[in-house]
Amino acid sequence: MRPGRLRERGRMSVLVIGEALLDVFDGKRRPGGSPMSVAVGLARLGLTTVLHTCLGNDDTGQLVAEHVRASGVHITPESWTSRPTSVAEIQLDSAGNATYRFDITWDLAPITATSADFRAVHIGSIGGVMHPGASVADTILDSRRPSTMLSYDLNIRPAIMGSRDSIRERAESLIARTDIVKASDEDIAWLYPSLPAERVLERWLALGARLAVLTRGAQGARAVNAKAAVDVTAPPANIRDTIGAGDSFMSGLLAALDDLGVLNVAGRDSLPTLSDQCLRDILDFAVRCASVTVTREGADPPLRADVA
Repeated sequence: MRPGRLRERGRMSVLVIGEALLDVFDGKRRPGGSPMSVAVGLARLGLTTVLHTCLGNDDTGQLVAEHVRASGVHITPESWTSRPTSVAEIQLDSAGNATYRFDITWDLAPITATSADFRAVHIGSIGGVMHPGASVADTILDSRRPSTMLSYDLNIRPAIMGSRDSIRERAESLIARTDIVKASDEDIAWLYPSLPAERVLERWLALGARLAVLTRGAQGARAVNAKAAVDVTAPPANIRDTIGAGDSFMSGLLAALDDLGVLNVAGRDSLPTLSDQCLRDILDFAVRCASVTVTREGADPPLRADVA
C-alpha cells in the first residue's frame, strides 16, 4: 500500500515521549513543543497516539492539554506534575525561521502502561537530552525495545541542551538504540561541523539505526538505509513560518511507514531493505505534510485530507 492511504489500524498505540509547552511569539500564546507537535500530527493522520510529557496543573497546562486532546491524542496520567508548565519564547526572522528561548522543566515520571500497549515509541528534541527526564526516558525506551519500533528526532536546541560534545554523545547513545533517526541539515551542521551530511547518515547507520533521514527545508529530504539512498524535493509552498514543519515531517514519515505496515517490531527488519521506491513514497508523503504546515501560522500539522 502506498503511503497516504489510510489502512485499517489495530488498537495498539504510538507512544510519543517529550516536551509539551507553550509557544509565545508575536504576542500570541500557543501550545508547542516538538514531540507534542509530532503526537498531534500522528493523531491527525489517523494513528492512535499517546503522549508522555510534563504538564503543570496550571492554566497553561490545561491550555496545552485541551489542544492535544482536541486532535485525539491521549495524555498519560503520569504526565501531570506540580511544577509549572514549560514555556518557549520564539523569535521569527524575515524568512519565517524561528529561534527559541526556553523556561523548561523536564522531570519525567515513569510510565505504568505495559509495553503491549504500544507498537512504536517516538522520542525527540529536548525530551531526549535534558536531565533528569532523559534518564527516565532511557528506561522507558530500553523496556519497550523488545516489543516496539523506536524512532528519534534530534531537533537540536543548543540554547537549552548543553555543549556540542555532550549533545553529540547523548544523541548517538539514543541513535544506537533506535530504529529510525531523523535530523535537519541545521542539526547536522551544528552537531558535526566537519562532516558532510551524507557521511553523518552513514555514521548513524553504523551505530545501529536502520533508517536515517535528513530534512533540508525547501530543498526536500534524503533517506538512507542499508540498501538505498533516496532524495526528494519539496513541493513549492507560500511560507508563513517554519514552526513545526520538521515535526509535521516526522509525523508524516511515521504515518507513511505505518501505511506500509512496518511501524511495529515485526517491521524492524524490513527497514534496512526498503526499496528506492518505498523510500521515495515515504519521503514524498512526509515532505507534503511539512509543506502544508509552513503555509500556516505556528505548529499546525495537517489532517490526512489536507495531504491527499
